[in-house]
Amino acid sequence: MIDTNRIFTDKKALVEGLAKKGYDTKKIDELEKLIIKSREATAEVEGLRRERNAIQADKNVSNEDKRALRDKIVALEAILEPLKNQIDELLLDIPNTPDADAPIGKDEKDNKVILETKTYYKCPAPKPQPHWDIAKKLDILDIELASKVSGSMFAFYKGKGARLLRALVSYALELNGDKYVEMIPPHMVSSKSFGFTGHLPKFADDQYKASQDDLWLIPTAEVPLTASFANTTFDVAELPKRVMGYSVCFRREAGSAGKDTRGLQRLHEFHKVEVVKIAEPSTCEKELKDMLEDCLAPIKALELQYRIVDLCTGDMGDKYGRCYDIEVFSPGVGKWLEVSSVGHFSDYQARRAGIKYKGDGGKKGVAYTLNGSGLATPRVWTAIVETYQQPDGSVVVPKVLVPYMGCEVIK
Repeated sequence: MIDTNRIFTDKKALVEGLAKKGYDTKKIDELEKLIIKSREATAEVEGLRRERNAIQADKNVSNEDKRALRDKIVALEAILEPLKNQIDELLLDIPNTPDADAPIGKDEKDNKVILETKTYYKCPAPKPQPHWDIAKKLDILDIELASKVSGSMFAFYKGKGARLLRALVSYALELNGDKYVEMIPPHMVSSKSFGFTGHLPKFADDQYKASQDDLWLIPTAEVPLTASFANTTFDVAELPKRVMGYSVCFRREAGSAGKDTRGLQRLHEFHKVEVVKIAEPSTCEKELKDMLEDCLAPIKALELQYRIVDLCTGDMGDKYGRCYDIEVFSPGVGKWLEVSSVGHFSDYQARRAGIKYKGDGGKKGVAYTLNGSGLATPRVWTAIVETYQQPDGSVVVPKVLVPYMGCEVIK
């Protein structure tokens, strides 16, 4: 959530930033009035409480006057509770403000491609086939069987296809293992933990929930990894904290019916390696640049055609201050597929989660959080199968994965 002090110290910049994300900034005026009203009521209650404490043992004050004072305090406290709820509701609805130099725009049409590689493995097949056709012939993926078992947008990986998925996860974890502490997090988290990253309450419809236990299936390891640092104050010398988590991810993909859902382009359940950082604010830009390189590393090593997209303010999502997408090209479907979002959230998540740091002289501040997909397997799997397909229908295994696969060709 945003720092409410900005409403009173830097309201113009706050409103301008939120307007870039298409937010109804009239709600900031509403929030300002509620906060002022809450502060005034709080000050009055505190004054009355002091008065009550002062006369508690005073026999010169009648019991009737003491009761009247108590009733007045109770009445004001009854006003404060709904005020607090209104303020919290508005705060949880407000998006993060974007970086000043982030591209301004409404949707993906306004995003900027800032880098597209020219060196990559060229698909030798004269007419590249989509991965679902290649995989069916090689018997390494079965979407129909998954549909029989679980419904649409699920997958059974088989044989060398399953090994390819495992190889991708193992390679991504080892590649960045010297920089990030590896963790395998819980795949379910409480509502409180889910709210720290901004997924609740606004995006509840996109999530899976085990209602009986008040637990949510995680859409990304970002959620439990970030929550693991909740209510922690780090010495500034301890930062940045870098962690990396492998998990299965679950997303309802509400509203995606018929949109890029064939094969592995969009799934309800998939495997992913996620990287998360907790940083001191002044180092955020450097840490974001380094994280982008870390997430690019496996894509480069796999020799896939990729590009980096600087997301505009209207497309980057509520929680981001800055976001870059890494996309790979899949020649069989003829599309660029987003395989990683790498960004920072400034203090937006950390303020919700109570993640702080202590600097020189013991002064405390709110930390910054960053995250990115170290490797999201479905679309990278897709791009490999389509890019490395051969005219005879086989698929060459990228060199860096051969030690994990135990073969050079899938046939």
